[in-house]
Amino acid sequence: MEFTSQAQVEDMIYSSYLRAINNITETLDEQVRRPELTRALLDLVGSPDRDQQYILVTGSKGKGSTSRFISSLLSHLGYKVGLFTSPHLVDFNERIRINGLAISTEDFVRLGNVVREGFQTIEDQLAADEYQGPVGLGLAIATLYFKENHTDFNVIECGRGGRFDDTNVVKNDWAVITPIMEEHVANLGPDLNSITLHKLGIVKNKATSVYISKQKSGVLATIKANLTSNSVQYYEEQFWADSIAITPIGTTFDVQTNQAIYPSLTIPLLGQFQALNAATAVALCEDITSGPLNRELVLNCFAKLQWPGRCEVIYHDPLTIIDGAIHKESARYLAELIQLVNPDRSRAVTSIIGVPKDKDYPGVIEVMSTVSDQLIVTRPDISHLSFPTDALHVAKHFIEQSSEFPYLEDALTHIQTRPSSEIIIIVGTQTFIGNAKRLFGQSLLDIGL
Repeated sequence: MEFTSQAQVEDMIYSSYLRAINNITETLDEQVRRPELTRALLDLVGSPDRDQQYILVTGSKGKGSTSRFISSLLSHLGYKVGLFTSPHLVDFNERIRINGLAISTEDFVRLGNVVREGFQTIEDQLAADEYQGPVGLGLAIATLYFKENHTDFNVIECGRGGRFDDTNVVKNDWAVITPIMEEHVANLGPDLNSITLHKLGIVKNKATSVYISKQKSGVLATIKANLTSNSVQYYEEQFWADSIAITPIGTTFDVQTNQAIYPSLTIPLLGQFQALNAATAVALCEDITSGPLNRELVLNCFAKLQWPGRCEVIYHDPLTIIDGAIHKESARYLAELIQLVNPDRSRAVTSIIGVPKDKDYPGVIEVMSTVSDQLIVTRPDISHLSFPTDALHVAKHFIEQSSEFPYLEDALTHIQTRPSSEIIIIVGTQTFIGNAKRLFGQSLLDIGL
């Protein structure tokens, strides 16, 4: 039966994994994941990835924003660029973009129907503990969409690994590896060496151009000992970022490569690692264009860049920052950035928190209380999640003048009637961040070049 709604296509994307999950006893990716099934699916729908140019991006931190920086720079250089990332904030469509514009619901459903028959053909042959990965199914729709729109380049964010990731079935002439840290040890192996070797799996042959972002010394040693590509650029050897500072307008920095210097750049995202990501993107784009980039173009590209919900500055008066922190660790990182923006606590800070009850809402509230003058707990206007009934009680334990409002819009209206807050932090679940973007008149589906 033909799909008629996006929800039906999304159900297909997750159905194989959900069918198998209770039968899977192993955890390591090499024992569980079957990227060859994604390759088979792509071939069943006409191998849309063939004769397309792909850039794969993996790593432990910053791979999504690095993918976005690369796609944005290439778009500003005049190319038509596909971008495939995960996760999404509100709509699955956000994972598939061309020049910043998400795939339409109509195209998503139409291409979901193209994939449907091949998906079922493979599904009928699988054992109870085998499955087609959701990322692979999303990739199939994305590559069909990119092919029919004649994109010049496609930037693909890998999942947690690399070698056994569903995205790794495409032929990529460029590979980017962002900082690697200890993560997903049950799936990628017990130590940094194992994790690094997984990430290096996206470098498939000696002809691949590789860009290695800043790494710990042990990770860098593993990379250099195992990398066979003839074309490798390393952070601090061929490209780097200097003069990095966190300011109320975002992250400012200089980028230097062996070909040029790009001074006084600003990205409306907070975090020193964003400067590293930007430097990596510049180095790759210089190679694609066979020379230095126009400095004004780079300046304008980064100044206008949107990457929703990742320590993003969405308004300047008052300074308003949104971030998708849902546990104590991610909230700590956000709090550290706020301390850099407001080091002497001279500006009044209000944190608006919307974290579901099945996440670490006490931890987020506790951490944000350390950089806030008042806390507001609330929820998004539309969500299938349940939110805690005791969030206000938790908040009052840390800051007595905490308050609660039914929805985010009510909280923002309250703040506007009492304009004492000079910095507003909106932190919480993905739908909460999406709600904030809509209320500020910003689209999640069209984030610009």
